[in-house]
Amino acid sequence: MIFRTRLMITAASVLLATSTVCLAAEQTTAANKPAVSGVQDSYNNLVQKITQGQIKVIKQFAGPGDLVGLEVLSPQGQKAVIYADKNAQYIIIGNVITADGQSRTAVDTEKYVNTEIAQKAWANAAKTAWVLDGSANAKHVIYAIADPNCSACHKFYNDTRPYVDKGDLAIRWILVGFRGPSSPGMAMAIINAKDPAALLKQNETQFNSAKEQGGIKPLDNPSADLKAKFAGNMKFMSDHQFTVTPLIIFQDNQGKAHTVMGALPEPQLKQMVDSAAKP
Repeated sequence: MIFRTRLMITAASVLLATSTVCLAAEQTTAANKPAVSGVQDSYNNLVQKITQGQIKVIKQFAGPGDLVGLEVLSPQGQKAVIYADKNAQYIIIGNVITADGQSRTAVDTEKYVNTEIAQKAWANAAKTAWVLDGSANAKHVIYAIADPNCSACHKFYNDTRPYVDKGDLAIRWILVGFRGPSSPGMAMAIINAKDPAALLKQNETQFNSAKEQGGIKPLDNPSADLKAKFAGNMKFMSDHQFTVTPLIIFQDNQGKAHTVMGALPEPQLKQMVDSAAKP
């Protein structure tokens, strides 16, 4: 089952399109790096040429039809899946669709990129300054990275209320702040509250969707310890290459970790909740 597909089918094109603007300082160093063992020089050379030496091929695998799949890496640690023809003359970026309508890009991204990231994120999520929402005895547990001023996070909060209120789901919110100047202070206010779940609820019940603004005030003069906890949450997000909120992390009953970007419609949300196991 593939959960983390939205936005990932365009990740490679964004990565390659922005590399010449954001990563110009890396050109000389990256261009001199040899291809990883198991990757043919022709494919690595093609990608290096197109990206001016900024993107490196780290894995080669069998792609759909006559295509060769390539897992690529930017100097900033971002990974994506692209494809090349077998003669190493062309690069195919974006959503490759099979005859039965399946996104092969999404399948390969899940297999070669997302699974590794999700497993690391699941293992490290417990070390963050998370806030419990729901019963500690809930049979389904997920982590959710969220910004107090994020409208998509607000929608996810509302969509999950039936599961949380029934005691079926517990959400461990990893609060970050980048949507606006007040976001860090609001996140720290919730983390530092005597009843974090209650303040989180206030933020969401009084959320101003028109202004995309949470319903609480940011905390003034946070302590050094609180700043460190918040910084840890932000580092967790960046360390695992997460760039959007909400970002959901969970482990299924088979022990496989998954990540989901953005709020989910029903029945996908129910499917995710039912699949989530306790840590």
